[in-house]
Amino acid sequence: MKTAQRVALVTTLATLLLVAVGVLVRATGSGLGCPDWPTCHGGVVPPGDLGHQPIIEFSHRFVAASVGLLVIATAAYAWRYYRGVPAVLWTAILVVPMVMAQGLLGAITVWRELPPEIVATHLLTAMVILSMEAFVVVGMYRADPERGAAFAGTRWPRGGRVALLSLATFAVLLWIGGYMSESGASTACSGWPLCNGSVVPAADEHEVVHMLHRYIAAAFALPLGWLLLLLWQSRSDRAWATASAILIGGLYLVQVAVGALNVWYDFPDPLTISHTTIAATIWLTLSFSLALSLFYPAVHAQAPSASAVTA
Repeated sequence: MKTAQRVALVTTLATLLLVAVGVLVRATGSGLGCPDWPTCHGGVVPPGDLGHQPIIEFSHRFVAASVGLLVIATAAYAWRYYRGVPAVLWTAILVVPMVMAQGLLGAITVWRELPPEIVATHLLTAMVILSMEAFVVVGMYRADPERGAAFAGTRWPRGGRVALLSLATFAVLLWIGGYMSESGASTACSGWPLCNGSVVPAADEHEVVHMLHRYIAAAFALPLGWLLLLLWQSRSDRAWATASAILIGGLYLVQVAVGALNVWYDFPDPLTISHTTIAATIWLTLSFSLALSLFYPAVHAQAPSASAVTA
C-alpha cells in the first residue's frame, strides 16, 4: 500500500513536469519539431542534424509516454489495494483513458499544425488529469490508518465549493492564456497593467484576447481570496490549511509578477516557461485543497485490509 501511495505521488509530480516540458516546446517553437506522429521525421528517435527543436519535441513525447506508464501502474495498484475505496479506485482507472485521449489530442495538435484552440484545450486537459491524480493521492493517503491522521479534520463542504469555484475560474483563465500564447496575442499589449496606454483594448482581436486574459486573472483573485480566508480561518482544525493558504497565495503573487515581467521584457523563454509552470502548480495546489475537503478523516474511511497496509 505504501508503494501505491508513492507511485501515485510520483505520477502526479511527473505530470506536472510534463506540463513544464510542454511549455518549453511551445516557448521554443518546437511544436512542429517532429512534424509527424508518433515518429519523428520518420524515425523512432529525432535526427541529430536538424537542431534542438526535434529533440525538445521528442523529449516531450518521451515524458508523456513515461507518465502514461505511471498512470497505468497507479491504476493497477488502486485495483489491488483500494477496491474498498471506490472513489479512489475508479478515479485512478479513469485517468488511464484520459491520458490516452490527451495523447490523441497531442497528435491532432501536430497533424493540424498547432491551432490555438486545440493547443489551449490540450493544456486544460492536462490540468484536469492533474486534478484527478491529486484526488487519487489524497484518497490513498487518507485511507491508510497509519497516515490518515496527518490529514485530520472533518469534511469541509464550504471550503470544497469555494475551491471548486476557484478551479473553474482558473480553468477559463488557463484556456484563454493557452489560446493567447499560441495565437500571437501575447505581444499585442506593449505595457502592463495598461494595454498600449489604455485600460480598454482596441478593436484589434489580439488586444482583446490579451486583455481578456488579464481581466479574468484579476477576477480570479476574488474566489481565490475567499478560499485563502476560509483556509486561514480553519487552520486550527486542519493541519494542512495554513501551508495551503501560504503556498497558494504566494504562488499567485509570484505569478502576477512573472506575467508583468513577461510583457515588459517581451516574453523571454525562461519567463514564459515559468509563467505556465507556476500556473500549473497553483492548479495542483488548489486541486489538493479540493481533494482534502472532500474526504473524511481516516477513522471514517473504509480502510483496506491489514495485509494490504503492510504491503
